Amino acid sequence: MREASSRYPSRFLSLMSAHWADISEGFRDDIMDGVANYLTHRYGNLQANGTWAPVDGPDAPTLASCVLDELERHPSHWQLNRSASDAMQACAQVIHDTKNAARLVFLAIGFANLREKSSIKGDSIDLIDTGINMTSGHITEALMILANKLLEYSVPFPELLSPTLRRFADNEHPAIRALILRHLPYLQSLNPELGWDLFRIAMQDATGLWKTAEPCLYHSYHNQFEKVALLLARIHSEGSGEDLVTWGRISALSALTGHIDFAVLLENLKTLDATEAWRGAAGVWTHPENIKQHRDQCLAGIEAGLNADRPHAVATARQVEHIFHDNTLVISIPTELIRLCFGAFESDSENKHRDLYGFNEWLNATSHRDPEQALTATEIYLTYVAHAKPFFYDYENRLTQLMTRLFAEAEEREESDQGAMLRRVVSVQDTLLSLGVNGISDWLKAAERQ
Repeated sequence: MREASSRYPSRFLSLMSAHWADISEGFRDDIMDGVANYLTHRYGNLQANGTWAPVDGPDAPTLASCVLDELERHPSHWQLNRSASDAMQACAQVIHDTKNAARLVFLAIGFANLREKSSIKGDSIDLIDTGINMTSGHITEALMILANKLLEYSVPFPELLSPTLRRFADNEHPAIRALILRHLPYLQSLNPELGWDLFRIAMQDATGLWKTAEPCLYHSYHNQFEKVALLLARIHSEGSGEDLVTWGRISALSALTGHIDFAVLLENLKTLDATEAWRGAAGVWTHPENIKQHRDQCLAGIEAGLNADRPHAVATARQVEHIFHDNTLVISIPTELIRLCFGAFESDSENKHRDLYGFNEWLNATSHRDPEQALTATEIYLTYVAHAKPFFYDYENRLTQLMTRLFAEAEEREESDQGAMLRRVVSVQDTLLSLGVNGISDWLKAAERQ
């Protein structure tokens, strides 16, 4: 029934209204679910399976109005009903007029006092996952989607929308407030006064919410730093654990734009002495585009992190890995930072056998631009491999390509450096052979035949 209704929503919605008394409660919910699925497939973010195709394509605002008619016609069934909440969330995607928006808001108010527990549990379930699986979560998203749509189309708000949004933003369940925050950055850009008011209400108790709230800070630190600065100070004094990742990330971004003095940021990181804060900041410093635009500050930040206490250095080194993952933008890194990075990896007792994905390719690319640095970095890398015994594999024969390039460069320099580079390259070759790197023996045999 649900699937059939999703393919022919107007027909089944009309049948339900015409034959209400003859249809069981379960089938009523199935029909409403199907109509909601149609709207969400067509206008929301629900992915349809490969066989789904609607039989008719009714005018979306008209269909939404018909759904509201049904919800109003039989309130005793639809009150606090999960299928009704799904339908309201779907309708919010396509309502672009004040009259129908007012009807949806009035229906949503009936859910404001609903107190429920999440239907899902597990260590990997966060507040957003919890909220989107709650009936009141569907209503919260419906209100936020509706508000953003009306602002986007410059449609006046119904009188009760803003106070109802404030009421849901003040919900005692953090998952409901997380859903407010999830949709808030766009609303803040369209209506800053209402957006920041909702942020203030939702974050009165910020426990567990700073990660979800981070996009609100991210989209505001450029042009509204005075507001963001107060929030960073609040996280610094009140936050803990993962909250400090947000503090570190937004603070580092603000330093790149000059809103925060970089030296002050480093001093605050040392004083705070929180690995999460270093991890957040290092994520900014190691982003290839940031290094490209703010090289000196990013490298100085990475160096400070790698020279910090061991847990902070390890967290920084893990972020440095991201530099090697980008195959389109090869970033030059000072040799000393590479040395510090592998020193941190070697001290990482929790992940001794890490696979440094992308580093072989980075070495190979670097050898074309700076063979001397590539050779030194390779020596540092192989010393780490010999000591730490990580997973070691030559993806796509990058190391054999590197050796070909290094041998060619060493032979060109042989007369000028009395064979010093060649001896180092031979030593690297022997180390690779001793480590059993795939392809090196075959590469040597092929080189001997030439």
